[in-house]
Amino acid sequence: MSDRLFLGLDNSMDFLNLVLGTEDRLIEERHSGEERHSSEVLPVRVFQLLADHGVAARDLSALVVTLGPGSFTGVRVALAFCKGLVAGLAIPLFGIPTPDVLAFPFAFMEGYYLCPLIDAKKGEVFFALYRVTDSVVIRIDGFHALKPDAIKESIPAPCLCFGTGVGLCKSALAGIVGLRMIEGRFQRVSGEALLQAGIAAQAHGRHEEAKPIYGRRSEAEIKFNIHIP
Repeated sequence: MSDRLFLGLDNSMDFLNLVLGTEDRLIEERHSGEERHSSEVLPVRVFQLLADHGVAARDLSALVVTLGPGSFTGVRVALAFCKGLVAGLAIPLFGIPTPDVLAFPFAFMEGYYLCPLIDAKKGEVFFALYRVTDSVVIRIDGFHALKPDAIKESIPAPCLCFGTGVGLCKSALAGIVGLRMIEGRFQRVSGEALLQAGIAAQAHGRHEEAKPIYGRRSEAEIKFNIHIP
């Protein structure tokens, strides 16, 4: 194929998100909410997407995958699959933190701070903070698992908050001057944004190490006092 073909994959939140495209064109984006953690279902969905467009894994030029924070299991399953695929194909893998992808489409909000909030369960949210400068989204803080009340002191103005954790933080953040909250939208990673973030990372030579970002210790680490890499 003449165009470089990219496959993007996100399994860090409530949906399995897949996207296929080139540097200039989005071919297709698919979302699936069922069995998102399964190491059996994920390859089936990926290879079906490729087959439906008359291509195979060998036609891929690069993979892009979200690193979390989000679902511990979902992130690890996606990364294991991607690492196995790129090892066999000898193509690059671009890892992008999930909040980076959530913030990526808001590059037009010049001068704003961006605060994607991901529901981390247990009454916490994964918090990261960005600033839009010269149409570039720059991460200035992250990634933390925090209680909603603890976030209030970290919100500068003007700021836009969005994501699956907004509902949890709504009452705690109410009344902050210059804060806008988007509730009920941006509940999943945009496949197009993931694809474009990966292409941008390649163009600028930025390689985030393809390791999971957890944001906090897992249940196993806490229970058994161990560190899981």
